[in-house]
Amino acid sequence: MEKSLNEILEKPFSFDKIGRVIIESDKVLRVINDRTHIELYEKIINSTFVEELFSKGLIRTRVSYQDRNCLILEHKKIPFILHPNEYTNEMFWEAAIMYIQLCQMLYEKFGAVTIDAHPWNLSYDGPNPVFFDFSSITYGKNISNNWMLEFEKYMAIPIKLSSFSKKTYGFSLEYRKEHNQGFGLKLMEKRWYSQFFNRSFRKIFQDNSADVVYPKLLKWLLKNKPVTSKIEYWFNYNQSHNAKPEIPKTEKQKFVYNILSNQKPEKVLDLAANKGFYSIMAEKLGAKVLAIDYEERTADTCRQKVMDNNCNVTIAHFNFCYPTPAAGIGLTLKNSFDRFRSDIVLALGLIHHVCIKQNLPVSIFCNICKNYAKEGIVLEFVDPSDIHISNWKEPVPDDYSILHLKKYMKDKFSKISMVDITTNEGVNRTLIYFYN
Repeated sequence: MEKSLNEILEKPFSFDKIGRVIIESDKVLRVINDRTHIELYEKIINSTFVEELFSKGLIRTRVSYQDRNCLILEHKKIPFILHPNEYTNEMFWEAAIMYIQLCQMLYEKFGAVTIDAHPWNLSYDGPNPVFFDFSSITYGKNISNNWMLEFEKYMAIPIKLSSFSKKTYGFSLEYRKEHNQGFGLKLMEKRWYSQFFNRSFRKIFQDNSADVVYPKLLKWLLKNKPVTSKIEYWFNYNQSHNAKPEIPKTEKQKFVYNILSNQKPEKVLDLAANKGFYSIMAEKLGAKVLAIDYEERTADTCRQKVMDNNCNVTIAHFNFCYPTPAAGIGLTLKNSFDRFRSDIVLALGLIHHVCIKQNLPVSIFCNICKNYAKEGIVLEFVDPSDIHISNWKEPVPDDYSILHLKKYMKDKFSKISMVDITTNEGVNRTLIYFYN
């Protein structure tokens, strides 16, 4: 080990039922002292099935240290942990399927079940869901009552909301915004909710043995696929202009490509990803990438394009104007600024929509971008004379200008690189790289 056992054990750690979790810059360590669980986790890691477990969604893990009374597991660190309300409904549904299939395999191969059934033990690593709470795995034959209630409350209800009808579809996202407490969660504790929530779901748990429950749950999930999300305004936007991400064609594409290839950022956050052209570009240049879009169908399509291109880009369904606040016990689940912070932030084709159409103050726009960015921001400024803005007939804020952008960015990013893009078709834009 690079560090002594004592150095590791003296580090601050977070709450865990079985051991302690130590989060470092490039990895996550999990210290286990219980003999029964040491035996189980050694069996899992050393089994011939471990690669299949990883491919099914178990967080990639290796043994970092072991003796009779101590086992230290080293987990792959997920670059961007997502809150459940940052998934699309389809992503949430697929994460639940992954989890139950993983639980099935753990039970069939090792006689193990999981203690918890809530979505805060899940996230996405690239386009694929993962389960990372390794020490939730324990020996067992039966599903506990607490597990059943957690799965129903935090997983099944939002999935049912998204699959029941187009009228209830949007409530799934609102329900998933709540962490342990909230109006929706409290409402669903009332008896009358069962009139909406199919009573047949609870019949799944009449026999609580794992070999009965898991197949029934999987069958229920497959029957409750979310309804197809609607096509919104930006779904048909031509982002690529028939170019490949690794071979830039337009001036805008070349500007972004040159910055990413020269700076070589470890992490890139694409704040208005659309179908992921620039996110895929950044990933192919070696970055860990989070692609955000607030249109659900567009975000799902972006995820599919990422998979088609064999890229490891994580997707989030997210509204730029409303960063996710911290949540959980002691606010241990960090806010989106902390979880998504990246070396370079891409804010392309965004500012005019949120600052003119949605009336977000320009200074707040800049502050949001700065809170996400460590080294620089690539911003596309659309001039008020641009045909796309002039046709809106919307009032333009007095401080909607490059001069004010420089002023608002200066406290963190005082240097700039710019290129103007104008065309005979009325396009008037400036690409700006703010950096230090």
